[in-house]
Order: sequence, then structure tokens, then C-alpha cells
Amino acid sequence: MDVKELPKGIRESEYLTEGNLKQLAICERLPTEKELFEMRPVPEVIHILENYGHDFVLFEKEMHELAKQEIEQHNEWFALKLLMVVEYTRESLV
Repeated sequence: MDVKELPKGIRESEYLTEGNLKQLAICERLPTEKELFEMRPVPEVIHILENYGHDFVLFEKEMHELAKQEIEQHNEWFALKLLMVVEYTRESLV
């Protein structure tokens, strides 16, 4: 996948570097809605939702920072799923 194929909210993240985005681009595709739904029981996601789910800006920041940590640990697919949860949440707010 090319960096340009990532959603705008990910490409323009103030928390991710250009290098982070290039690492995400090694993923072959964007995750499906089903794959994102499977993120619900992940403890880190539960923690962020419980503590920051009431404020989208804080929710986005925490999820992007967690994704950045995962990218740095070479867990690009997991990181991309975290970031796409944010994108689907953003879309639901519009």
C-alpha cells in the first residue's frame, strides 16, 4: 500500500512521523470493519475508551500515541487497526 492510500486523518497525524507512515504502508490493505470490531476486547483500547472516549481529541491523541508505540515495536498491522478505529469514530461524529 502507498502512504497516499492511508486516510487523511492518519496521513496528517500530529503524533506520527513520516517514517511511521512509511512503516504503516507496508501493510497490504486497510483493515475491514469486522477486523476493527475485533479490537473491542483489547485492554489498551478499553482503557483509552473508558478514560478518553468522552473527548474525541484526547481519544485520538491517546490512540495515535499507542499506535506509534506499536509501530516502533514493528506491530504495524495492529497499529493500523488502532488508527482505523479512530477514523471510523471520526466518521461517526460527522
